Amino acid sequence: MFEQLSVITERISMRGVSAVAFAQVLRTIMERMLWEVVADREGGFLARTHGFYSYYGAEVRISIVKNEAVISIQPVDAMYTSGEECRAYMDRLLRAIELESGQMEEADRNLHPMHREKYGALLVSKSYLITPVLVYINVLLLLLMVLSGISPLTPSAASLFQWGGNFGPAVAAGEWWRLVTYMFLHGGVVHLLGNTFALLYVGMFLEPMIGKGKFVMAYLVTGIGAGLVSIWAHTAVVSVGASGAIFGMYGVFLALLTTSYIKRSYRKTMIRSILFFVVFNLMYGLQGNTDNAAHVGGLITGLLVGCAIYPGLKKKVAAFI
Repeated sequence: MFEQLSVITERISMRGVSAVAFAQVLRTIMERMLWEVVADREGGFLARTHGFYSYYGAEVRISIVKNEAVISIQPVDAMYTSGEECRAYMDRLLRAIELESGQMEEADRNLHPMHREKYGALLVSKSYLITPVLVYINVLLLLLMVLSGISPLTPSAASLFQWGGNFGPAVAAGEWWRLVTYMFLHGGVVHLLGNTFALLYVGMFLEPMIGKGKFVMAYLVTGIGAGLVSIWAHTAVVSVGASGAIFGMYGVFLALLTTSYIKRSYRKTMIRSILFFVVFNLMYGLQGNTDNAAHVGGLITGLLVGCAIYPGLKKKVAAFI
């Protein structure tokens, strides 16, 4: 009788690295070990240690679920490959993954942002954390406001003020913290949804490009700049929303697109996209009930911040850019 096929299975954490980056580096590791990827599967792929047609060696199945990779190795034919050999294959692969952990983090930083559409722009990774967290905070605050009895569609100016809306006389009286809290509040679900899409779009490109620390610093600084311009232009109006900071992040991106930090082939498309966003939203804001002063203030602050952080960006942006 032939020996029953032995299956060796290991579960390993991806340590916050995105699924696509993890899979990319895992494929590179297997190519280096002369293992052959023979089929793509939903959420993973199939490989062989000795090619597709050989009876020798083992079959390697990779499944990626959430923040965990499941690796299963079994003999192609138990007559030729033992369970001990499969264990040795697994140990070799795990050692290689450990050695290449830095490469996985680098691949995650260099991951084309559009891949996040497949895996979710709201999923966090080591290089993409601040953007989704900002969205979660905005959503949570709106939910808390609604639960407290505030309208989810048309909250009153008084209620927005109570929750930390930006208001010139209050800021002048010493409530400076409103210049921060206002950018996490929104005037209803529609307002929140519009800002969420705009933030996700710029964040999935810009955050991996400049890093988490610079991204959160730029977001707060441009939001504060937008808030100051807003209270200068509207002395007695309660304003809320992330749009000033979001315009600021588009300003940062626009400033970097004018430098050699980003490859020339990528610049034209992104400059057009950003200018369309800016012009369209400023024109839409002329219809009223929109704080265009905050938008302009955020954009100008963002351009200045982008110019300020550029000298400190020592490493060229990802190859896809």
